[in-house]
Amino acid sequence: MTVTYDPTKPERNRPAPLPDSDADARLTALAAQAKADMTLIGHNHDWVPAPTDGAYNVLVIGAGQAGLGAAFALSRHRIGAVKVVEAGPAQEAGCWTRYARMHTLRSPKNMKGIELDIPSLHTERWFEAKYGKDAWDATDLVPREDWNEYLTWFREVTGTDVDFDTEVGSVAKPDAEGYFTVTATSPAGEIVYRARRIIFALGLKGGGGTFLPDAVTALPEHLRAHTEDDIDFAALKGKRVIILGGGASGFDNGGTALENGAASVEMHVRRHEIPTQNSLRWMEFPGMQEHFYDLTDQQKWDFSLFNGGLPQPPTQASVWRCFCHENFDMLTDTRWASAEVRTTDDGAEEIVITDDNGKEHVGDYVISATGYTVNLSLRPELTEFLDDIALWSDVFDPAVGHGMGLCPYLGDGFQFQAKEDASAEAKEYLPRLIHLSTGARASHGVAGNQLSGIFGGLSRVGNRIATDITKENWPAFFREFQAFEHVEIAEVGPHHEGDAWYPDSPRY
Repeated sequence: MTVTYDPTKPERNRPAPLPDSDADARLTALAAQAKADMTLIGHNHDWVPAPTDGAYNVLVIGAGQAGLGAAFALSRHRIGAVKVVEAGPAQEAGCWTRYARMHTLRSPKNMKGIELDIPSLHTERWFEAKYGKDAWDATDLVPREDWNEYLTWFREVTGTDVDFDTEVGSVAKPDAEGYFTVTATSPAGEIVYRARRIIFALGLKGGGGTFLPDAVTALPEHLRAHTEDDIDFAALKGKRVIILGGGASGFDNGGTALENGAASVEMHVRRHEIPTQNSLRWMEFPGMQEHFYDLTDQQKWDFSLFNGGLPQPPTQASVWRCFCHENFDMLTDTRWASAEVRTTDDGAEEIVITDDNGKEHVGDYVISATGYTVNLSLRPELTEFLDDIALWSDVFDPAVGHGMGLCPYLGDGFQFQAKEDASAEAKEYLPRLIHLSTGARASHGVAGNQLSGIFGGLSRVGNRIATDITKENWPAFFREFQAFEHVEIAEVGPHHEGDAWYPDSPRY
């Protein structure tokens, strides 16, 4: 009997995972260890003044990896009264079971991350507890759904206070007491939060929104989608799918469509070839991850311009995932001149793409893998603050007229900064709004919500907020110190029988 190799099912050479019963016990033990570690090397003095009843010191919008990490970073400074709100359900932690469609993450598994100073919270410890050390050693990139499960475990172990299924609609300027008012909706109705500070941790769309070329938006919505959309891939069975863009998300969505029975997937790439080099791997060192902000504006701008022209490749596995299907085709050096819908003789709709060489490409559905745009005016939660938020184009002449000039000109802790002509009030409250999203790239490079630099970003956010709270409350702190009394010596003289024991040796 001849055995034919099936490229869609490569031979698995992974170690067998631990039995579920063993994994459950090990994860329970790991959670206990992590909680003990947090206590052992945590601060033990509540120092931040309690907010007004019903209000919060910090409200974090978004409970993905950045939002959860930010809340944890605050807890490591013993900053309490922190609430996180998340539009999705409890079983989701960000994009990982929604529009992320790769099989594995793309970041190296061994980098510092949201665990900060607690090693027992690291992905490696969780993975070893669930699957075993041999499984971790054999894994190069963390599987996507395992990452989502790890994040939900992290959320529970760190005790993060999250309101799920809660979508923020607006944020109002501070009231007389200095609290921002945040209006959100949930299944129970409208909810109003008041918070002294807000961290916007809204992922890839947090700096603006998805980017769709005009040719794509000209198509009816039922015939096209962006890769971030909730796509019904089962409905694409037997359909001809055209993907615009040959980056990572293009291959991820192409592979998903093929695995769901698409009749064909045709990928259109404007470059002569898909990118094969990943510049992120160079950036994964402390100078970039934790100190990029400390460079001059000119140095940051020059780097961002150069890096912005470097494409991000898919993983090798994503490429294989598509090319192992005979009904996958990739066209390079092609650009769209037009896109339209025509009706076939049997009354069905089909999409006709005409490229820049005049050739027609016919399909039934278009998936636009065209990334995201940074434009704060697209963010409804920032409407009241747009006129005062400083952008790079406001403070750095070369940024005027450049797309990257729309990035906010952030402070050292990802805080918004006010324009020079903003009011004194705006200059006071804007730095209490933190932008931990894609718009931070010009100011902070790889640090921020990306896994490649998230440790550095979270550290900066935590340090900045703790510093600002200290400064704001210093007059009260100083008064407390002046009135402080702690008696160390109750008796000046020799020790008497019946007095408390005291050490008489330098050893236990």
